[in-house]
Parts: sequence; structure tokens; C-alpha cells
Amino acid sequence: MRENILIKAAWQHLTLHKRRTLLSLLGILFGILALVAVGNVSLAMKRRVEIELNKFGPNLVIVRAGVVYVHGRSQRQFSFAKTLKMGDVKAIRHSILGIDIAIPLSEKEFSIRYKQNKTTARLIGAGPKIFELRNLGLLKGKFYSEGDERLAQRNVVLGYKVWETLFSGGDAIGKTILIHRVPCKVIGILEKKGVDLAGEDQDSVIYTPLSTMMRRFLNVDYFSTILIKAKEKKNIANIKEETERLLRKRHKIGPGGKDDFTVYTLSEMTKKKEEGLKLVSLLSKMAATISFSIGGLGIFAMMLLSVSERKREIGIRRAVGAKRGDILIQFLGESLLISLFGGIGGVVLGIIISLIIIAISGLPLVINLIHLALAFFISISLGVLSGLYPAYLATSIEPIEVLKA
Repeated sequence: MRENILIKAAWQHLTLHKRRTLLSLLGILFGILALVAVGNVSLAMKRRVEIELNKFGPNLVIVRAGVVYVHGRSQRQFSFAKTLKMGDVKAIRHSILGIDIAIPLSEKEFSIRYKQNKTTARLIGAGPKIFELRNLGLLKGKFYSEGDERLAQRNVVLGYKVWETLFSGGDAIGKTILIHRVPCKVIGILEKKGVDLAGEDQDSVIYTPLSTMMRRFLNVDYFSTILIKAKEKKNIANIKEETERLLRKRHKIGPGGKDDFTVYTLSEMTKKKEEGLKLVSLLSKMAATISFSIGGLGIFAMMLLSVSERKREIGIRRAVGAKRGDILIQFLGESLLISLFGGIGGVVLGIIISLIIIAISGLPLVINLIHLALAFFISISLGVLSGLYPAYLATSIEPIEVLKA
């Protein structure tokens, strides 16, 4: 009961000095806001990277013919080569330990037509294991088989957007489409996949057996890419190194010679983005720390001023029976109320701002509960630390000396 009266008195004093109270809690509010908002957005961006990694296929090592510069999500092809052949794939499968799947792949953009509907899409030629490696799911129909690969059958599996464009979401299984004037039978439709880490739309593609692609569309004996899936994540670095060494030997590239291929991993594609996230997180924590410091000093200064202004009030209360503990609770209560309301305001605004950013950016919805708990802990701690010394000064005031003055 007594504590409730003291807290009520503290609240009345804070509302009496609204501007002073508002200025004191703004520092806490902005610090908590920065901590919560940036924490939620950073976590959402990390989750998006994880989702994109799963879309692309986990534990993946990529070999590209020619020189490719990989920077974040973008890839730039500086030169092309015709040296990746089936013998390279077989050598990789048999010579390098820790590999789960290694498949060649060839791709090129073609015009596609079904009756009066037209579009363009990337035609990807690969063995049936591509669907497992790329974590591709079927919406309708089936995948092509090893038998289709051996016989170079003109069977195709459509990406989601290609199916919607050509067939308006209607039945496509068993229908014949024209790919660069070559008739092909639709046997499957992929589930919606979205954009992968390389920035390529996985719904604007068509899959067909590699033999069909190489014989009927390109008429070549080489391909553009080898996809290698490691059995375990810890094997990726070794597989990359061994692949580079093996291909240099097979392509007869001597010491100091330039590679006619590029080997990279998904972690290299996400490295720059992760570094950017860490930098943003660090800057936000620095900004939050500065805001907390300013907020704490603001509360400290306000409480010192309050003690100085209310010496007579404190003396009278002590003279009529108030204990030191009562004075301590009241002043600590004022400090805690300021920091607590600043913390609540910062958390609410931080969540609102992070939700707006997440919605605009199309990020997955993530609320970092650890940062919320940390925000409340910091606000309460600052309230106690900032009000402790002023509260101690208030309890040290002797009523006789004050009343004499």
C-alpha cells in the first residue's frame, strides 16, 4: 500500500514537469528503437538468405566454364569456354571424396510458344538428379527419367511462370509446345520457387534432359556448368580446392596459367551480404549505445535537479515520519518510470518500423524476442543506475538543516 502511494507521488511529479520528463526518456526511446528495429530487420534478412540458400540447393559447389566474377547476388561472365565435358564430370565423381551429386548442366534462353501464347524462358538441360539437387517440387505431372536422358526425349518440365503465361494456369500435361521451333511434350509443372541467390527467376525456366539440350538444341559436346553437392557442409572447402586442382590437370593448365573455368560456393555469393548485415548491426548497436548514454545522463541530470529543487519537500516529509526507504523508493520510482516508458515506447515504435520495412522489402516476418527482452533489461537497468545516486542524495538530506534554511 505504502509503495503504491509513493509510486503515485512519483508519477504526479513527472507529469507536473512534462517537457523535462519527455526529454529525459527520448534518449532511452531512440536507443531501444534502434536496437529493436535493426535487430528485427537484420534477422529477417538473415532468414531470407537461408531461404534463398535452400531454394538454390544446400552444400553446393558450382563450376562455370570461363571466367566468372561473383559478387554478392550478381554474377558477371567475363569469358566463355568450351572445355567442360562429360569426362570432367566423371573424373570429379570418381576422384573427389565427400561428393553426393555431381551433374552437368547447359542453359540458353529461347522463345517459347503454345498456340497464340508466346514468351521467352531459360531452357536448362540437366539430368533427372537436378530436381533433387535444386530442391525442386512438382505442382503437377512428373519429372523426366534416366530413360528420357538416354534417348534424348523431347520431354520438358515447365517453371511456374512459363506455365501460367502459356496455359493461363490451365491443363498443360501432355500438351506440345514449341521451343525454338522444336516440338516438346510437357510432362510436369514446377511449384513456385522465386528468385535464387544469383538473382535468377526460377519460375521462368524449362527443364529438359541434358542429352536433348546438347543434341537437339545446341548440337555441342560441352556444357556451361557443373553442379556439385557435398554430403556435408564441412567438405565444401576441400571439394572446391580438389575440383580446381583436378580441372587444371585435365585441361593441361600449367603453373601460372589462367583457368578456363571458375569454381565458387554459395557461401561466397552470400559473404558480401552477410558482411553488410554485420556492419549495419554494429552501427546500430553503436547508435543505440550513444542514445542509451545520452538517455541515462539525461535521467541522471533530471533527478539531480529534482533533488535540488525538492529539498524542502524532502525535509518536511522526513520531519513528519517518512523513512529514508520511502524517499529512496519515490526517487528510484521516478527514474524507473522514465526509463520504463522510454523502453516501452522504443519497443513499440521499433516493432512498427521493422514491420513496415519488412513489408516493403518483402522479407520474411521475424520478431527478435531476444532483442525485446534485452531492450527491457537495458531500460530498467538504466533507470536504476541513473536514479541510484540522486536517490541516495535525497535520503541523505537532514530535515532539521533544511527546515532551518
